[in-house]
Amino acid sequence: MTLIPHAIPLINDPQVVHALAARWRRTRTLLLLAAGVLPVAIGLVCVVLAGMTSAGQRIMPWWSAIPAVAAAACAWALLTWLRRNGLSDPHSWLPATTLMTGAQLVLGVLPGSGIALRLSPGAALAVKALCAAGVLGAGSACSLARLARRSLLAAPVIELGSTAFTLVLTDGDTRVVIGTERLDWTTNRVGAGVSFARIIRVTTEANAIVLHTASGSWQVPVPDPATAQALLRRRITWWEERRLAAAERERRRYLDLVRLLAAVSGEATRGGVTVTVDSNGVTTGIALSPDVRELDPDLLAARLMACIERARSDARRQVQDLVLDHAAKASH
Repeated sequence: MTLIPHAIPLINDPQVVHALAARWRRTRTLLLLAAGVLPVAIGLVCVVLAGMTSAGQRIMPWWSAIPAVAAAACAWALLTWLRRNGLSDPHSWLPATTLMTGAQLVLGVLPGSGIALRLSPGAALAVKALCAAGVLGAGSACSLARLARRSLLAAPVIELGSTAFTLVLTDGDTRVVIGTERLDWTTNRVGAGVSFARIIRVTTEANAIVLHTASGSWQVPVPDPATAQALLRRRITWWEERRLAAAERERRRYLDLVRLLAAVSGEATRGGVTVTVDSNGVTTGIALSPDVRELDPDLLAARLMACIERARSDARRQVQDLVLDHAAKASH
């Protein structure tokens, strides 16, 4: 499984993919180094330090491996976050990388170096070199994460509006965040926001964009109103396309469920009596074998009712399985 896809995620427009291909290649390389290669390398440094600790010992103290485990856990947490949630928010790459590599230093490299110096004083030079490599790796990871974000977003282009990346525009005390479902802004420490569903149209004024909604208009200061307007319109169009596609997928799943439910048939057999029912429990067929001709009518009626109940129970179980399976697929 590829940690970071070669193509920009959540994009189906070939023109957008082509326009951002070169930018994404640079960003992907920098992000792989910042959030993948260097954190793993720091974890390996801690593993080597733990190995040096046991070099002069008959039995390796169990607690000497704690820094290596902590550093490896931090690297794994960063990679997992990046794969699941982090790719769509470039502005979180630097804080997340700084947090995790800093934790690797505090929990792994520094304690591991201290333990190695204490238990293996003869390897002091190598331990110091590894410690310096760990610190350098953490600093380099943070710098590369910052460069990755700048490489992708430093010069906004209109095609970024058709991606899932969170876009941030700043102008003095104003910070505008174009998300995947809404626009939020902060001016003089006062925040506000509006969902895309409420925006009727977007216009520009001097040094600002104007959001027209059914309940009024909002004026948002931005450094480049024309670019901000184009980005926002592109993002709203992208959001509408995804919303319509999601609604179409849900409609198809519903129709598939209705079709499958219509095909449900519960069946039960007992003592020569066979009963079938549909998904609503309505009897659709009764079959009697020749053996039941001599049965007492009351006994035959009892068998018939028992078969109907068992067939309805079978149909309910099938309906329940179909509905639960549909709900599980919809949640994914």
